[in-house]
Amino acid sequence: MKLLLTAFLIGLSLSIQAQCRPATAAENQAYERVVKELQRQFTTITPEGNWKVFDEKHSMGNLEVTSEWGGFVHLCTDRYDLTMESTELMAARKAELDTMKPDSITPPSLYVHRDTMYQENPKAIAQRAKDTYSVSVEMNLGNYRLQDIESARIVENVQNISVPGSPIALEVRLKPDLKGAIGRQETVILLGGWNTTPIKKGQDTRYQPKFKKGGKLVENIVVTITAPAEMARQLVAKIDWKAIDAVLLK
Repeated sequence: MKLLLTAFLIGLSLSIQAQCRPATAAENQAYERVVKELQRQFTTITPEGNWKVFDEKHSMGNLEVTSEWGGFVHLCTDRYDLTMESTELMAARKAELDTMKPDSITPPSLYVHRDTMYQENPKAIAQRAKDTYSVSVEMNLGNYRLQDIESARIVENVQNISVPGSPIALEVRLKPDLKGAIGRQETVILLGGWNTTPIKKGQDTRYQPKFKKGGKLVENIVVTITAPAEMARQLVAKIDWKAIDAVLLK
C-alpha cells in the first residue's frame, strides 16, 4: 500500500511540475510590478532601530506559472520572502567570522521558516526575535488558512486589526509546540479581493478570495510579518499598504 501511495505522490508531483510554464511578458510585468513595490516598501521602511537585509528571495527573471486550476494564474516558483536583521547582529557576526581561521569559516544562517517548529534555548529564541524579523508574501492564494495542524501551525489566539487598504488584517499568536519553543507572533495582512466572512469547519478557519474569471497575475497577496507584536505594529503603521494594493490587478 505504501509503495502504491509513494508512486501516486511521485506521479502527482511530476504532473504538477509539467503544468508549469515560463511566464509571458505580461505575466512577468504584473509580477515584477508587485515585487518591486514590496521591495520599495519593506527593504527601506523598518521598525525602530537599525536594520539591514539579511536574505531576500523572489522569482524576477525566472518566473514560472500555471493556469491549470480555476482559470486564473498561479505561481509555480517561490514567493517573495525577506529577512531583516539588526546592524548590531550583523557587525557581531562579521567580527566573529573575522577571528576564525579561513578553513573553519561557515557563515551561520539565521533564517527560520515561519512554519518551522524547533527546539532551542528559550532565551536564544527571544533574543533572535529582537534581532531579526521576516516578511513572507504569498500571491494568488486559493484561500488563507488561519491554522494548519499538519504543519504544526496551531493558533493560540487571534484578533482583527485595522490596516488601510486591507479587507482583512490579523494579529496571530501561535501556540508553543516542542519543549523550548515559544509561540511565534505573526501579523497577517490580506490585500486584493477577499471575502471578509471566514468559512469555519471545526478548527479549520479559511478566508477565501474573489477571483475574476480568467484573472491574471497578481490579484491577491497575503503578507505575513513574523516579529514581536510591538515591532510588527511599528512596521504596519509605516508601510503604505494602499500603494501595494494599487499594483495588484483589479
